[in-house]
Amino acid sequence: MRNFSGSGRSQYDTTLKDLFTEPPQRLLQLLVGGRAVTHLPVEFAVTRKWIPDLVFLMEDGSILHLELQGAPELLVWRMLIYYAWIRQRYPDRPLMQKVLYVGHDPWNPRVAIQEAALQFHFEVVDIRDIDCRELLASPVLEENILAILCRMENHRETIREIFHRISMLPQKQRSDALTKMVVLARLRRLETVIEMEANEMSLIFNVMENDVLRPMLLKARIESEQQGLLRGRQEGRQEGRQEGRQEGRQEGRQEGERDILMRLMNRRFGPLSAEDRARVESTDPETLEIWIDRVLEAQRLEDLFAPGCKEG
Repeated sequence: MRNFSGSGRSQYDTTLKDLFTEPPQRLLQLLVGGRAVTHLPVEFAVTRKWIPDLVFLMEDGSILHLELQGAPELLVWRMLIYYAWIRQRYPDRPLMQKVLYVGHDPWNPRVAIQEAALQFHFEVVDIRDIDCRELLASPVLEENILAILCRMENHRETIREIFHRISMLPQKQRSDALTKMVVLARLRRLETVIEMEANEMSLIFNVMENDVLRPMLLKARIESEQQGLLRGRQEGRQEGRQEGRQEGRQEGRQEGERDILMRLMNRRFGPLSAEDRARVESTDPETLEIWIDRVLEAQRLEDLFAPGCKEG
């Protein structure tokens, strides 16, 4: 797979490859109308290491090379190189090549070489041309998760369905599946939908157990709390201007911040002790702001109160 920017490239690449650990039979039926028997090992020992994304032995004895593409790129010559190497490795088997485009931006790729001594072409399929319901109908969870990248009429309904299927897994498998779902959702810029549905699913299982979802949800919650606090501050300032209650407005703002921090601490670390609550109640406004920012990243309650910030 090519052209995922920065560190995100390897993340998306790994996630998609993991979803294809077993041949995605329903997806292959949609793409080529056949079933795969197994993966074929294809790697070429040359100066540059060439490794095609996915090579399947199909039930009819043919070979399918499926390349996963994350962003627009000129890849016609690379596909030709793959074709030559695979045919050399398996000279007696027909070879079909397809590129499955999973990126976000529109792409009109060059898919053929037409020269006097060379005629070559392959097919590109945008995964958004596949109805997500086709992959949701698969009994295989990995293909269900891939449905996030397909055409969806209702994003929330699709993600809710995938969440429900993931919720039935044991905890370790559930955590891995949630991570893959979130990674692919970012390709479609669906983080907000994931946050909303994850909050709904928190009534069924603890979504905060997942290392990818937890910071996303904590960030969303603190932003929501801060927006509410900002509205409260604005209302308080307006009321203060009208009634001249500057001192009461300042105390109310700080009291609201302490309440937000303790609610976030309770969600993040569990019920607070009387000592911890007293510590928040007695700290100064500057330290209070630092702790509110720090609560998203702290792994333990001790990290929140770590040295380096002033306490009251």
